[in-house]
Amino acid sequence: MPLLSLCGVQRGFPVALMTRAGLALLLTALGGPSWAGDLTVSIDGVRSSAGTLMIGLYDTAAGFDKAIEQSTKEGLLNDPTRLVGVSMRAVTGTQGLVFKNLQPGSYAIIVFHDENDNGVLDENYWGVPTEGYAFSNNAQGFLGPPDFNAAAVAIDTADKAITISLIYPTQLPAVSRITE
Repeated sequence: MPLLSLCGVQRGFPVALMTRAGLALLLTALGGPSWAGDLTVSIDGVRSSAGTLMIGLYDTAAGFDKAIEQSTKEGLLNDPTRLVGVSMRAVTGTQGLVFKNLQPGSYAIIVFHDENDNGVLDENYWGVPTEGYAFSNNAQGFLGPPDFNAAAVAIDTADKAITISLIYPTQLPAVSRITE
């Protein structure tokens, strides 16, 4: 005797309807979208309205490291490893943006203030940035950039807000030659 008959269910329309409804419920549970959160970012300390803020959002350590390496050569906007890239006109003070519907996971942000609008983070002879820059968590490395884990922000189903403070290198005073 079929199992459905033992349960007191007759074949026909109600069984087909229950089967389809059960299948739809199962597919929704297994293949439904994960909850997503928003990441609100405030960028503090923009020192001038000259140029552009370049912002990259990364979801892998490899992409984050590659972006740091390429930021002085190609900038962030042509970076295929980023999840999101944003370019916004700089305004003195604090600026903000929101990354919407991020899936749960770890994300790291790179920001630099391209004051001369050449599309890249300028650096001096020793490879030290000459324009403002920052990372999420205000992470800093020792004699170099931070790694992904230091800059990573965990996103779950709740929205999150962070503040990133730009670091501008100290300009060394000009040295004049003394001639006799």
